[in-house]
Amino acid sequence: MMSSTPSAPHTPDALELGDLPVVDNHCHGLDLQQQPDDLGDWRSRFTESPHARMRTVDAADTTFYRRLLRRMASFHSLDPEAGETAVLEARQRWSTADLTAALWRDAGIDRLVVDTGYPPADRVVGTDVLAAATGGRPVLLLRLELLFQHLVAQHASLPAVLEALDASLDDLRSQGFAGLKSIVGYRTGLEVERWDTDVVESSFAEARHEVAGTGVVRLGYKPLLDTLLHGALAQAAVQELPVQFHVGYGDPDVDLRTASPLALRAVFEEPAYRGAAIVLLHGCWPYVREGAYLTAVYQNAYLDLSYGIPFLSVGELTAMTSAALGAAPFSKLMFSSDGARVPELHWMGAHDGRLALSRGLGLLVEDRELSTAKAYEVAERVLAGNARRLYGVPA
Repeated sequence: MMSSTPSAPHTPDALELGDLPVVDNHCHGLDLQQQPDDLGDWRSRFTESPHARMRTVDAADTTFYRRLLRRMASFHSLDPEAGETAVLEARQRWSTADLTAALWRDAGIDRLVVDTGYPPADRVVGTDVLAAATGGRPVLLLRLELLFQHLVAQHASLPAVLEALDASLDDLRSQGFAGLKSIVGYRTGLEVERWDTDVVESSFAEARHEVAGTGVVRLGYKPLLDTLLHGALAQAAVQELPVQFHVGYGDPDVDLRTASPLALRAVFEEPAYRGAAIVLLHGCWPYVREGAYLTAVYQNAYLDLSYGIPFLSVGELTAMTSAALGAAPFSKLMFSSDGARVPELHWMGAHDGRLALSRGLGLLVEDRELSTAKAYEVAERVLAGNARRLYGVPA
């Protein structure tokens, strides 16, 4: 007689991926000032919320933060339940350079692809610290919206801005950049449109009015921003450079209703842009299946699987990974942490990325969709190989 007791869910045997290095294809620099002012200041680095209570109190009450503390305690040879004060006291004994190098060696981080637009350049450690911690100089990306804002503030006419944009983006590799990054998803949404000239001129006039009043501009003027993006995409395609787009999860000024990767359809459908790889960041979470679908349809669509930010549980990171592996070509998936400000995010992202990828690939092996040998090959490509190829990162 069969038992009526449901069986426990089966967990596939995990693949051991600890010996595989990672290339972090989407991350940021580290704060010059690594020591927090207090517990609230430290906690605020692990939430996207702008609200004071969320940043100083509730951020500490998430699965992600609890996992982070336990991992940090173990790294510093403390009891896993040591708590925030003890962990931060242990952390204070390290210099920024030594802590970063030790964490990233522990995580097997081989190289970084760094968005230079955040944090501000005057608040980050030098690339020499990043290079020393990984054994190789970081690969740099140019953040487009900062360039656009500078050009709009500098030039009094739209034709002058467009001419200056072409000049600024000429031969980007010789300028030290391996690709571009856009946060249009934060500003006006991912549906990048084409506009009549008079509409763009009116939008430019609004932006210049802001410059006249404040001396600077934050580009939230959609016709103007879309037009400048089209110019940048054309340049990237000619130079065969990747362009990263922020998609989905992020700061509170992103409207998730306009941050689905499906909104980028017009960009993917543009034949002139086929030479530019479009990298969809953050696993598009919560739109991961939409992102995976796009990689399976468009030759220049790639999906970034980000494991440091969003601030998610291991279970949710594993679900994201399985969804991506289930639909996307393996050649289109790349690991990242989106680590920023503190080296622990890059570090934990690398460990969690291997864990989630191991579990996701383990299911495919169990279902006899992949051999174990093929699963290891896929893991190497997702963790490092695909990014090396796309950004020209040397082994």
